[in-house]
Amino acid sequence: MTAKVHVVTTLHTDGYNLYGKDFIKTWELNFPSDWKIDYYTEGHTPEFGERVNVLDFNETCVEWQDYYKHIQHQVETITDKKQINRYKKALRWSFKMFTLLHALKTSTSDYVMWLDADVYARAKPPTGWIEKILNGQCVAGQVENVKGFTHIETGILPISMKHPEVNKVINWIEKGYVHKEILDLPKPWDGIWIGKMYDNKLVPINVLKMLILEKNNIPVTAKAFSNEALNWLVHKVGDKKFGNEYSGRSGRSKGSELI
Repeated sequence: MTAKVHVVTTLHTDGYNLYGKDFIKTWELNFPSDWKIDYYTEGHTPEFGERVNVLDFNETCVEWQDYYKHIQHQVETITDKKQINRYKKALRWSFKMFTLLHALKTSTSDYVMWLDADVYARAKPPTGWIEKILNGQCVAGQVENVKGFTHIETGILPISMKHPEVNKVINWIEKGYVHKEILDLPKPWDGIWIGKMYDNKLVPINVLKMLILEKNNIPVTAKAFSNEALNWLVHKVGDKKFGNEYSGRSGRSKGSELI
């Protein structure tokens, strides 16, 4: 049976040990039976149940190697610490986009959904959730303004493979990562690259409004996954989940950074 929803994620060893191995078990427990889970491993052997398909990131996302070597060369030839940190962040979030790209190119499901591995499912999704969240559009996402840039919260990114313009999403991710155009941005973050897709009106996007909370009687936009349609999921976003022995630039233990 072809899966209706194809959920994909990736993690390095540190992330798996810190939270991934526990959080993804909640996916196995709560995701509907017609949802497929693909976990792209970055150099470790995870232990999951039968519901999780394990793929080797380096064997499947072969185009990432060229991206990595390019960044590695840039870091080795510059001395500006701000620029080095900029490249480190570009590398950190590239695994997500190369994983998603591979899934979009190979999936036979009706929907592909990227989900960060620091997300846990505290309940089952409501019936018809994926159709409602996309609302007939190609992509669904929370649109934010981050440091003056349009940014889409990519902790969750549902995409309709049935939409006639889905190839534009594939081409846009290729443009940014395979052709490295994201590295021309002042902040080469995945959410900003996907945000540019929204700015350019490349494909129809169902914008998930973020909740407005009050702090000291001042309206404050809530953080990631604040839309009520996502309340069955919890996103442990940010670097607070890491201890002092982990780098905020890479999310890896300081002895295992790639650059």
